[in-house]
Amino acid sequence: MKRLSILLLVVMVSLSSYAMDEEKETVKESGSTSFQPKPLDDDWSKWLVGQWEGSAESDVGTGKVWMKIEFGLNGQFLIMNSESIITERSDEQRQYLKDTLGASDEDIESDLSSTFKALQIYTIDPKTGEVVGYLFDSLRCIAKGTGKRQGNKEIIEWAWSGTAQGATSVSIIEKINDNKFTLNHKYILPDGKKMEDQIRMTRKKETVKDNSLPSFQLEPLDDEWSKWLVGEWEGTVGLGGMKSEAWREIELGLNGQFLITKHEHKITDEEIQGLKKVTHISDEDAKKYQSLPFKYLEIWTIDPKNGEVIGYFFDSLRRVAEGKGKLQGNKEIVEWQWFAQGQRAFSSINIMEKVSDDRFITTKKYILPDGSTMEGKVEMTRCKK
Repeated sequence: MKRLSILLLVVMVSLSSYAMDEEKETVKESGSTSFQPKPLDDDWSKWLVGQWEGSAESDVGTGKVWMKIEFGLNGQFLIMNSESIITERSDEQRQYLKDTLGASDEDIESDLSSTFKALQIYTIDPKTGEVVGYLFDSLRCIAKGTGKRQGNKEIIEWAWSGTAQGATSVSIIEKINDNKFTLNHKYILPDGKKMEDQIRMTRKKETVKDNSLPSFQLEPLDDEWSKWLVGEWEGTVGLGGMKSEAWREIELGLNGQFLITKHEHKITDEEIQGLKKVTHISDEDAKKYQSLPFKYLEIWTIDPKNGEVIGYFFDSLRRVAEGKGKLQGNKEIVEWQWFAQGQRAFSSINIMEKVSDDRFITTKKYILPDGSTMEGKVEMTRCKK
């Protein structure tokens, strides 16, 4: 029941398909896949920014939805935080849950009026114009989507992993006007059964307050490693012997199901010179790169089935990385696959070592598309309150 119950609430907040750009227009605007992509500036993305509320009706219930949408990571990604609750179910919807998902009466009642949260992150591949989206939710589901826009509609195909492993879905958002849109989302569950929902959203200025967790919710992350990392950190990041000042904030999010890291550091002249040696960055791109702080967002969790560490990385150069790894004593070892938007993929291995309760060191080795390597080092100390 737990695996399929995940989709029960995902139906109510998978507002992901509304997420993105006018692909052809975006490619035209960006012009090339430079080292520093231009921030997202298309009409579709700008229209979505703001706060929204609405209603949802599906095969499994009726509910309310709230969301906040904003640009992040120097405008390279559109970041959406959403919350929803199921407020009522008809006898027909209750019977659907029993017949399709094997839900008990206790299961059906337990999640009424419980808050469900999701974090969604989107961008546009500047080379192809394809929408690229990732979804993380408070039931520890993960989904990756790709799609395109056609007129006033956007169509996204999703593949689900995490606790919704094996499910797929297609979502279609239709813009009604500047302050309204509708969403139709169709799911194919791992056993081949189908679900569908309809969502109607209106622009507003407030979001719902937090609420209690559903009883079938996975226990929040409570391992010693995650709890140790929570806090504010400062230190240095280095690449090939270069160093620059860095700041990092780490917190548990999405009802404690994910560890979320926000990082920022200054770009030094020394770092720029080093980058010129190992990349094809132009003087113009280097100047743009150095004019803004470098930012990234990391989202982590633990696979409840095998205990594997799962990580996702998004940065202000519009790069995305997916990582998997494990804990070994006082070290965390993660292998990353990088998908630099509009550029060839590359890989890296990160080893984070806990030196003390208030200090850690991370060593990084990058294998670039041409086979050459770069090495980096991060040294962080916990900020004292």
